[in-house]
Amino acid sequence: MTRQLVVTRIGSVVVLTLTREDSHNRITQEMTEELVEALENSRHDSSVSGCVLTGHGDVFCLGGDYRGAGAGTAGRMEFGRGHINVFNAMARLGKPLVAAVNGNAHAGGFSLVVACDLAFMADDATLGLPEAAHGLFPFLALALAREAIPKKLLFEIIYNARLISPAEALSLHLVNEILPRRNVLQAAIQAVERAAKGNPDVLMLGRDLYYNMRGLSPDQALDQARFALGSALSAADEPKQS
Repeated sequence: MTRQLVVTRIGSVVVLTLTREDSHNRITQEMTEELVEALENSRHDSSVSGCVLTGHGDVFCLGGDYRGAGAGTAGRMEFGRGHINVFNAMARLGKPLVAAVNGNAHAGGFSLVVACDLAFMADDATLGLPEAAHGLFPFLALALAREAIPKKLLFEIIYNARLISPAEALSLHLVNEILPRRNVLQAAIQAVERAAKGNPDVLMLGRDLYYNMRGLSPDQALDQARFALGSALSAADEPKQS
């Protein structure tokens, strides 16, 4: 079976490239499994400083290939579960995860961008949740988009299937920088390298803390932070190997 994700290494950075260009890099069940495997491998490989997620060709990702899940309920539920597994693996990475948005990122592709720590966007790309134009609703994407976009604006984008320009994406803090398409991958790689310069154990504790805090009360979040701080200070005190 042809792999739908190309995993390459540039120095200490792992680049994950969605490679279904003929289908606009839409996410299949197989692709979710490959993404989870690559992210888990990167978490446990101490020589990896972080990951970059990008698309092959002129498109980042135009969503999920739900038709490939078949007409049955079981296949569709498993397709949804595959997306959940990917987002959980992204949250568990414990290392910088940066999107190199080389082209349009819509529907599930938009969710992938939101799920990354940082994002660099091509100046001719768009973001969006255009499912309503196809008689659907961004059910899976909503779980992430609702935390990234204010309610009134989110529903305006969804109801009108309106695409977000690079300038608007930057103003909404959905991306960190707008660049010519040819430069987004290198910018994302450099961002990982910069972010990973510190103690990797402390970085993992901090990033894990951020994702573990979601949905917690302030008291619960502070309690998690207290334990993370204690572990980080212990890690910082450990003598470095010569």
